[in-house]
Amino acid sequence: MSKLYFRTGEPEGFTSKKLADKKSGYTNPIRELLQNSLDASKEAGNSKCEINIYIESIDKLAIPHIKNYERALDTAIKYHKSVGSYNHNAKQIVNVIQQELKKDKLQILMFVDNGTGMSPKILNGLISERSVKSSEGSGGSFGVGHLSPYFLSSIRYVLYASKYNDNGDIKTLFSGVPILAGFEDDDASRGATGRILANIPTNPNKPEFVFPTTYPDFVQNKMDKINTGSMVTILGLNKGWDKDANYAIVSNFFYAINKQELTVNIDHENIPVPIAIDSKDINRLLENNQDDKNARGGRILSGRDAYQAWLAVKDDNNKQKIHLNNGDEVCVYIRNNIETNSIVVLIRNGMLIARHDNMLSNAINNLRKNEDFEPFIVVINADDKQCPKLFKLIKGAENPYHNKLERNRLILKQEKQLQKLFEELCEKIQTDYLKTRNRESFNLSMPLLEIPQKAQTSGTKATQNTNTTRPRSQTPRAKPDANIPKPPTNAVKITNSGKKRPAPVIISRYLQAKSSMRMQDNGDTIDVKLNATPQQQTQQKDEVYLSMSLAQDKDNDENGGALDFVSLSIDGKDIEIANSVKAQQADTKQIKLGTLSPAKTYSIQARVKKPKNIKNISVGVALKAFLGLKQRGK
Repeated sequence: MSKLYFRTGEPEGFTSKKLADKKSGYTNPIRELLQNSLDASKEAGNSKCEINIYIESIDKLAIPHIKNYERALDTAIKYHKSVGSYNHNAKQIVNVIQQELKKDKLQILMFVDNGTGMSPKILNGLISERSVKSSEGSGGSFGVGHLSPYFLSSIRYVLYASKYNDNGDIKTLFSGVPILAGFEDDDASRGATGRILANIPTNPNKPEFVFPTTYPDFVQNKMDKINTGSMVTILGLNKGWDKDANYAIVSNFFYAINKQELTVNIDHENIPVPIAIDSKDINRLLENNQDDKNARGGRILSGRDAYQAWLAVKDDNNKQKIHLNNGDEVCVYIRNNIETNSIVVLIRNGMLIARHDNMLSNAINNLRKNEDFEPFIVVINADDKQCPKLFKLIKGAENPYHNKLERNRLILKQEKQLQKLFEELCEKIQTDYLKTRNRESFNLSMPLLEIPQKAQTSGTKATQNTNTTRPRSQTPRAKPDANIPKPPTNAVKITNSGKKRPAPVIISRYLQAKSSMRMQDNGDTIDVKLNATPQQQTQQKDEVYLSMSLAQDKDNDENGGALDFVSLSIDGKDIEIANSVKAQQADTKQIKLGTLSPAKTYSIQARVKKPKNIKNISVGVALKAFLGLKQRGK
C-alpha cells in the first residue's frame, strides 16, 4: 500500500518562494505542459503529438491520501503558529486550501499525452527539480517551470502518472506531490514537499524513492486509452476552462498546430461534445483576440502581434531557408508590409519561445527598428535537425518558463556564438528578403489646411460610437451598434467644477497609407519628417486628420494618447498652430488636412511636444503617425 511521505529537511513556510511567483491564468501551465509533451512525443517517434485534456469533478475522498494530506496541513499550521511564522500570507494560503477542502467534490484537470512516458529516473528528477531530460531535442529545464501546474491548484496538490517502454515491456508509475509547508513530527523536521511512494524510505538522510505502479480509478480509465505517455492531474482547479485557455494553446503553439504536429482535444464534463483544436481553429482564435495591450500574464506577444506571426507562418510562400556559415539551415517566415510595427519572433520545436527584445541579440533589435524597410514580421524556427548548433545555444539560454533567452544561462563564449549566428541571420534576411521603403518625395499641391474649430458630433450613430483620439497601428474592426443606456433618473453630479468639457473630435475610421518617417529628439520637443502616400480612395465628404503618439517598445502600446503639435508644414505650407490656438482655442492633437488624393506622396514636417515621462525617444519608444477619416456634417 502506498504512503504519503514528507522527507526530512528544514521546515519551509507556506509562502514558498517558487510558488509565491504565481502567474494568473493558463498561459504558463499550458506552455510548460504542452512543451514537455511535444518533446516527449518527438522522442517517441510519433508523427503527431496528441494531447487530451479532461475537466471533471471527483469526490474529495477519491483523492489519494487526502486524509494524510489534511493531517499534514493541520500539523504544519500548528507548527508555524508555535514558532511565530504563521503570517498574513500564510493565513491567506491556508484559507484558500481549507475552503476548497470543505467541498464534497473537487474539480480536476487531467492532461494526458502520447509521448514516451516518464521512467522512475525522469519522475524522480521532476519531483526533485533536477533536469534529467534525455534528448538533446528536449528543451528547458524543470526548475520553477515544472511548478506552473500548481498555480491552478487551490490545494497545491498535483498527481503524476506514466506508462513507459522499458526494453520492450510497458510499465506504469504513479505519484502525487503536495506542496504545503514544513513541520516537525515525532521523528524529525520535515520539508514542505510530499511524495506518494510505494513505501517509506529506510534511510531518511539518503532516501531511495520507489513509486507505486497502480493508478487510482479516475486515472486508470484515462491511461488505458494510450499506449505510452504521461498524465498530469491538477487537483482543486481554481480557474474554469475558458476561451483564454484555448487562446493560450493557439497563441503559443500555432506553428506546431499548423504543421499538424500537434492536436489538442478538450473533454469538459459540462460540454456534451469534446472540442478538438487543430489547424482550422488557429485563424478564428487569433483573429478574434487582436488586443493592442502589452504582453501580460506570461504572454510573449500581444494578440495583435501573435496574429501577424500566424499570418506569416500559414502561407508557405513566406517560407525561406537560410544557410549559415556553420552548416545550419534555418527556416524563417518573412512577411512584408504588415499592419503593425516590425516584429521578430523565435520558435523552437513548434513552440513560441521569445520575441525580439528577449533574444539576447542587438542585431535582431536593430533590424526590427530599421526605418529603411517596410514593416515586417520575421518568424525564426529553430529545429534541432536542420540547425542543431543554433538550436543547442537557444535551448541552453532558454529560461525555465520557456518564454525568453537569458544571458546568465550561457558562458560568455556561447553567448558570443549565439549573437554571431543571429547577426549573420539578420544580415541575410535584410539583404535578400526585406522590402525597402519608398522614400521619394514630391512637391504636390494640397488643399488649404484648416485647424478644427470645435469637436463635431454630427454623423451616423456608428460614427458617434467610434470616437478615439488614440492613434492605432491597425485598421479598427467594425463593431455592431451597442445598446444605448437609458439616462439616469437621479440628479446628475456636476464634475470638473461645473465646466463643460470640450466634445471630442470624432474619427470614424483609419486611412490606410504607406509612410516613412524620421525624427529628432530636441529635449522638450520632437522634430518629425514624414512622407505619406494614401492607399485608398476617400469619399466626397471625407476629411483627413493627422495625429501622432509615442508608443512604448513593449508590444508598441500607445503612451498616453496623441501628442500636441507645436508646428506643422505640409508640402512647404506652414500652419501657425500656436497663433490659431490662442485665437480660436483649437485642438492641437488632431490637425485637419482636408482631402487627400490616393497614390500621391505628401511631405509633412512637424514639431510635437514630448511627454515629460519620456527621456530619450531612441530608447524603448517609437513615434507613430495616424491618419484618420471623418465625414463632414451636412
